[in-house]
Amino acid sequence: MGCLFCKIYKEKIDIIFENKYFYAQFDKFPASPGHSEVIPKRHVASLLDLSDEEWKFLKPAIRDVIKIIEKTDLKKLYENFTRTPLNEKSRWFCDQMLKRPYINRKPDGYNIGVNEGEAAGRTIHHLHIHIIPRYFGDVENPVGGVRHVIPHMGNYKSE
Repeated sequence: MGCLFCKIYKEKIDIIFENKYFYAQFDKFPASPGHSEVIPKRHVASLLDLSDEEWKFLKPAIRDVIKIIEKTDLKKLYENFTRTPLNEKSRWFCDQMLKRPYINRKPDGYNIGVNEGEAAGRTIHHLHIHIIPRYFGDVENPVGGVRHVIPHMGNYKSE
């Protein structure tokens, strides 16, 4: 089949969480310290392909992964990732995490999202839910959150 996420689960590579229907890993190309992915064990491309039973297990999976993020020594995690990176691009992303002044802080919030389809940026056609920790000061103005995926459309508040 050649699916990266199916291979990761089959080979049990760096899995940090598992329940009946999902597993999770720390993203090796993190956007923010602690960036993780919750991934269905079953090969499905879309969030809308999940069964009702799988949906019941998704919320606790997200909650439990957030608890893992908050208990993990992220500095140590990225130091380890830079010693054995997937590739040079992954090493660069992990190096960037080590430069963040809030690397040792508990996240102040989270963006939780899915790139649903290629037009939305999906590059691996196996559903994965991103959990991206957010920290006060990580961007100049976080107002609008995920709306920033469309340039200049994030801040909807009057100025």
